[in-house]
Amino acid sequence: MPFPRAHFYVAAFLAVTVAAFWRSYFSILTDAPSAHHVHGVTATLWMLLLIWQSWSIRQSNFALHKWGGRTSFILAPPFIVGGLLVTKMTAIKPSPFTEMFAIRLSIADIIAVAAFGLFYFLALRNRRAVEVHSRFMLATIIPLIPPSVARIFTSYVPGTAIRGPEDLPNFAIALNLSFLVAAAFNVALLLNDARRNKPLTPFALSLASLALMIGGYHTYGATGQWKAIILAYASLSDAALIGAGLAIGIGAAVAGWVWVKRGA
Repeated sequence: MPFPRAHFYVAAFLAVTVAAFWRSYFSILTDAPSAHHVHGVTATLWMLLLIWQSWSIRQSNFALHKWGGRTSFILAPPFIVGGLLVTKMTAIKPSPFTEMFAIRLSIADIIAVAAFGLFYFLALRNRRAVEVHSRFMLATIIPLIPPSVARIFTSYVPGTAIRGPEDLPNFAIALNLSFLVAAAFNVALLLNDARRNKPLTPFALSLASLALMIGGYHTYGATGQWKAIILAYASLSDAALIGAGLAIGIGAAVAGWVWVKRGA
């Protein structure tokens, strides 16, 4: 069994996520916009699914594990929809944060959504190779680490906490630190796999996605060309983004299920 205690680690990350988004989402559920609900609910359910999958295979309950795997067909598409809707909402929301960070940050959000779809597809495609399959499933939440950790810094850590508009520059520090935390965790997983002669591709790809996210934020995301692209993206209707997200998620699920890697 590749990660016999993964459910504990994912549960710990879920607790971190709840703490991170407590002020901006979980404590104001009735006032939160619908895009936040789609993203928050699907992200939470996805982490619960990973906990379920790790626990069920730890108990050698293959029937429950397969049931959970099929549940992912229902969760993955709306998860992608939530990511697309939140990216749009953040990019057009009138606020000092939008001008300072949100436009640039949207490129990292788009890359994170694409990485999730790719890792989910590869997890399904390699479902007969347990070492590869389990790593790609865990990789689906690695792009979620920076947003959660950044908000831990801005909510609770002195020196990076944001208490008012004058503290907004602290977000840049928190964001960079959050990517360092995510990258350090990812590198630790990769080095551990290298030491144990395990498959390296899954966590190498997740590390590459983190590099693209922070690199895009600091480079292309700061250009006028990207600003024009993301504003054009934000001009799309919610219905169009919902349709695109569902198409991407369903396409990843169907392709991964049908195009299964043989011989594992």
